[in-house]
Amino acid sequence: MKKTTIIIGGSRGIGKDIYHTLKKRGDKIYCITRNRIKDKNFLRADITNKEDQIKIKHFFKKKKINNLIFSQRYRGEDKYKEFDVMVKATDEIIRLMNFKSNYCSIVIIGSIASTTIIGDQNQIYHYTRGALDVLTKYYAIKLGPRKIRVNCVQPTKILKPENKNFFLKKNNKDRKLMEKITPLKRMGNSNDVAQTIEFLTSNKSSYITGLMVPIDGGLRLVGQEQIAKIFLK
Repeated sequence: MKKTTIIIGGSRGIGKDIYHTLKKRGDKIYCITRNRIKDKNFLRADITNKEDQIKIKHFFKKKKINNLIFSQRYRGEDKYKEFDVMVKATDEIIRLMNFKSNYCSIVIIGSIASTTIIGDQNQIYHYTRGALDVLTKYYAIKLGPRKIRVNCVQPTKILKPENKNFFLKKNNKDRKLMEKITPLKRMGNSNDVAQTIEFLTSNKSSYITGLMVPIDGGLRLVGQEQIAKIFLK
């Protein structure tokens, strides 16, 4: 049976790879994006805007939703806007959607920054990602009786279509660092995230909810002492 999937932020980056992966699976996909896309299945909207939220609600009112994926990203320094885009809007969109009553899945893209500190991200980035973990757990309990599962994936620094030219340069120091300290000895990519989300929105994960799934090649398992030894060799 064909699934109906909504992707928030599916026009670029990780969201774009998710779009192509689930489209290949056969999903009927709608994307909500701030970008203007000439496609009837792409709805242009600002998820933090009340009028646009009403527009989203009406657009999907008669559609039975199987999967809802949050792949939006705020790029800026305004701590209130960061919270509005990443946390508040996620909460409000979940509440206004008309989910199909039989086995639905919500997947939120968070970050390993909820459990560890990332040097090139500010405090706003960290505490909003922590809030997404709590939001995931809350809705896993709240929506569980309606057979709606809620999970969060937590990528580390990964290759995306927008940054490949930078990271894949010969002898790129950032990529080589990730390859050196990651147990799987490579950087992750947006397809790794998309494949994980494909699983979490399939019937194969029908008894999994409230889970934080790190996508880091095992890096979270490596102790500080071990990383220091890697560089002392």
